[in-house]
Amino acid sequence: MSISQKHASIVVSDLVKVYDPSPRWMSFLVRSNLKSSVKAVDGISFQVQPGEICAVLGPNGAGKTTTFRVLVGLTTPTSGSATVMGYDADTQAVSVRKQVGWMPADQRALLMRHSVNENLRFHGQLQGMERAELGMAIDETLELVGLDGWGTSTCFALSTGMKARLQLARALLHKPKVLILDEPTGAVDPVASHELVHLIRDIVSERQIAALISSHRLEEIETLHSRVLLLDEGRVRYDGDLGSLRHKYAGPRLSIEFRTAESASEAGISLKSANIGVISHNGTNGVICELNPDVTHASVLSLLQSQTEDIVSLQESETPLHAILANVYRDRKEGGE
Repeated sequence: MSISQKHASIVVSDLVKVYDPSPRWMSFLVRSNLKSSVKAVDGISFQVQPGEICAVLGPNGAGKTTTFRVLVGLTTPTSGSATVMGYDADTQAVSVRKQVGWMPADQRALLMRHSVNENLRFHGQLQGMERAELGMAIDETLELVGLDGWGTSTCFALSTGMKARLQLARALLHKPKVLILDEPTGAVDPVASHELVHLIRDIVSERQIAALISSHRLEEIETLHSRVLLLDEGRVRYDGDLGSLRHKYAGPRLSIEFRTAESASEAGISLKSANIGVISHNGTNGVICELNPDVTHASVLSLLQSQTEDIVSLQESETPLHAILANVYRDRKEGGE
């Protein structure tokens, strides 16, 4: 075991999970559309340190939720290993759950007809918390997530954003060393989502929790300023910070405005033929260039030398994260992986 593994809160090594079709005799008990084996996770490895947020990205079916379920002991791996605070997620699942705050993607874990306090009390009892400490822990956690004063309200009375905060409170109640959050803002409006993401970031930093968080809202990932683990077809395609991801897969974005639509169309054709990146039109007179990492402003202007008098404005901005991810997946497909 390396020194970094000794200090890591989460260690995943060569993890594989294969889902096999159920035997025929179980068909009346288990509803499944599987006709052949599916490899949901295909040999992934990564670590998460205390106080670190690792954002797990990828399209549906990339292996995000399966990996999370293995880490909280809800799914057994086919091969490889996953440990949380030194406990094996497969053979020591009970000990792992005491170390992990788990927030699933949906709200079915909440007891909708019961109060906020009753939901937390029930969860605390499942975690083996003593009655004497539970009341104080509930009050402290509700204040932490911004739900103080709502303890006697039923879940039905809460807004979607408040239910998400209650889900987070459940995950934090027993003071876990690890947080695993699967689409924590999936059903929340953009304003409440922004507030929740900042809350999660502050709590992770203050308590030095190791956190895994998945989200389809890419603006949230950029807000977190976290490490990114990009999964695709059960494999790790990228593991590192956003800055390095941008440097590897995307140059700057250029928005060029021309005097006429004809000039914009002509420029678009010239740039596409030069294969310098992804070229698209912005309205009638504009061209947007998602430049390849090795392409500079000078090379673009050189290609458009005959049209410089027709250029009204040129503006540079960062390439959006969704465009960078598209570049990653395109490289994978072109590489035949």
